[in-house]
Amino acid sequence: MRLLSRAGLCLVLSLSLFAIAQERVQGHDHNGDQADTWVTTDIDGKPVTVTVDPPAANPVNHPWDDPENPLFRGYEVDEFAKYGNQIDAVTVPVYAVADEEYRSAHSNWQNLLYQIIETADNSYYRDFGINWVIQGYYSWTSNGGNASAILSDLASDGSGLPDGLVMGFSDDNNFNAGGIAYVYSSNPGTGFSVCLDQGVTSTTSALRHEIGHNYGCFHDFDPTVCLMNYTYSYSIDYFDSAHESLISSHQYWF
Repeated sequence: MRLLSRAGLCLVLSLSLFAIAQERVQGHDHNGDQADTWVTTDIDGKPVTVTVDPPAANPVNHPWDDPENPLFRGYEVDEFAKYGNQIDAVTVPVYAVADEEYRSAHSNWQNLLYQIIETADNSYYRDFGINWVIQGYYSWTSNGGNASAILSDLASDGSGLPDGLVMGFSDDNNFNAGGIAYVYSSNPGTGFSVCLDQGVTSTTSALRHEIGHNYGCFHDFDPTVCLMNYTYSYSIDYFDSAHESLISSHQYWF
């Protein structure tokens, strides 16, 4: 994978491949429809669950979230002041990665990713003192016949990046999900997720959900109200008490 940083420096990551053993497991979403979950093997040989999340039923892109819209209100950079100057904030490096289809669809893709990532981080900073700090913006040529394969491609191509969260964004026709992520049972050092381009607003919601998986959260189901429940994942920005406790215990991951 050839990555292009925000500063315009070209980076070439190690393309070391690793064997992937996959076993398909069937789960069900809140509507009773089948949701695909895969059990795979990560680069260290540890079992990792992969969740494949459906896209929003009606993706939205509110004008105040879209940097291309004249009604754009922007991201409030001074989140430390907004949320009470949390002196114990945990800084997590973030690597924002867009595939060729996403970049082709959006000439200002870096601005869009900044807005999506920083807005999604608001809830993590507010509730857990986790502050995502973007380290760079990277171009990526996504390959794979479905969302699971595209996530594996990002994890393979991005294996040379330092510890942190690698957030992929795709508009690939083969990406048959709203988002996909690894659910880690222990700190992996580097976490990987990919979100479909659904407009800034819905992609922001999807990213919150997918990073919840990276922090070890599985899905909630009705009547539990949590952004890890498909019923609410595109409409609320907070976790239930069980997932709050889990993410708090994993606060220093990545």
